[in-house]
Amino acid sequence: MHLHPSRLHPTFLPFLAFLAFLAFLGFLVPGSSASAGEPWIAPGNTQVRHDVQLLVDSGVIDLPVSAWPIAASDLANALGRISEATSRTPGLAGEGGGQGSANSKPLTAAQLAAVARLRSLASEGNATLGVEVGAAARPTQLRTFADTPREEGEVSLYAASFVGARFGGRLQVTGAIDPDDDRPGRLDGSYVAGKFGNWIFTLGQQDRWWGSGWEGSLIMSNNARPVPEISFDRAVSEPFETKWLSWIGPWRFTTFFGQMEGTRDDYAHPMFWGMRVSARPLDGLEISLERAAQLCGEGRSCTWDDFWNMFSGNDNAGENVDAEDEPGNQLASWDIRWASPIGEWNYALYNQHTGESIDNKIPRPYRSMDLVGLETWGAGSDGGGSWRAGIEWSNTRCGGTENGQKLWDCAYNNGIFTDGYRYYGRVMGHSMDGDGDMYSARYIRVDSEADTLTVVARYSRINQNKIEPDTLNSVAQGAEDWISLDLSYRHLLRSGWLEGGVGVDSQDRKWNGEDAVLPRAYVTWNYALR
Repeated sequence: MHLHPSRLHPTFLPFLAFLAFLAFLGFLVPGSSASAGEPWIAPGNTQVRHDVQLLVDSGVIDLPVSAWPIAASDLANALGRISEATSRTPGLAGEGGGQGSANSKPLTAAQLAAVARLRSLASEGNATLGVEVGAAARPTQLRTFADTPREEGEVSLYAASFVGARFGGRLQVTGAIDPDDDRPGRLDGSYVAGKFGNWIFTLGQQDRWWGSGWEGSLIMSNNARPVPEISFDRAVSEPFETKWLSWIGPWRFTTFFGQMEGTRDDYAHPMFWGMRVSARPLDGLEISLERAAQLCGEGRSCTWDDFWNMFSGNDNAGENVDAEDEPGNQLASWDIRWASPIGEWNYALYNQHTGESIDNKIPRPYRSMDLVGLETWGAGSDGGGSWRAGIEWSNTRCGGTENGQKLWDCAYNNGIFTDGYRYYGRVMGHSMDGDGDMYSARYIRVDSEADTLTVVARYSRINQNKIEPDTLNSVAQGAEDWISLDLSYRHLLRSGWLEGGVGVDSQDRKWNGEDAVLPRAYVTWNYALR
């Protein structure tokens, strides 16, 4: 049986029509200024992520939060479990670490502020219409979790709504000025979703961020534009009811099938598949398993046997499958984050371990990369504010080979899909691409009015090489050392927000002996009618 991925892209024409119809219906639904009005909470908002993580780490809510987007229904369900008495009365409870239920003690002012903001964001049943305008002088090449402009100029019109209790969606049309991929018209961020029982089916183009890192994800980040896909997700991460499985705790499952661009130099329109499961078996501990793969494509075999070989790990040519039967290119990861495993102070350790392949003899990531981080947080001085600080190290040079040697030109590259693990020229994993190391430090402060200050300092060694540089690297032509500093501030307005940021990259270009100091800046304005 053949999958025929090259025939999938025409299905997005009725998808667009349905989105437009959904948005029109959404405008007829009475709204209020308190609602985001859509089923998914997208990645990119640092303040929202900090609020969610603050409440999870302090035990106020309990749900997996290492993968974005997050279902609004999951967050709303968790917030709904907070008792009215607890959520209204500020107390002396600690800001984090917290093992056990926060319902047994009053919330602090910072926790109360986070709860109020997230309840507004996760509420359902209203419509949103808005515009977002962004401009950037030298958009950053090393993208983080924050959603900053990709191009020098962007204008987006969007509409989001629930229609009844089951269907919802977002229509977002963006025009970009002089885009790097020559695609000035975009539907990034658009989707339509239907909820059936405890499952959400979604068709659209959504940014994804998988992993506990803030400066990067080794397997799935917002560095590249989102791939059009069909996804299947658990709506509410309730634990299993049976005593045999209830120990797993709250758990989340997501999988998707997408279709990549037709302008590739290897195979047009390959399929893109991903799967992730995460759970919280202990207080403060979240464990996730992640898979992503490219397969099929015009002119290549695309059968269920190919998919099974990829899924089961029989995809290493010359090792467990013949070269002519190799299904494609895949990555596999685990991600672990543990808040305050020892002591009561506020800290968390996390690790994402990602392999370019799977060792099917001992199921584990193979030819692997790593990301490690440590973060801490606390209450602000203004009575309702809070802060978060952390350090992070990531490496994108494959290791774990039998002779203990690192592999050059391995990460995000593949012998079949010679354009690599990239979409329209940008890698879908860590923004520094392969053969790199990054050391970063960050500080985030959210005040009682939700205005957010972010400072990030990074030292990056990009496209390091032993003999010849990786010519596919999307950041640098050869070995470069970067020292980067970024500062941004987001101010909430009556309807929407205004954000500005400045930065600088000091680049030591070892491959040609030149140095450069390149400043950057951006501004984004968002206005929403609800």
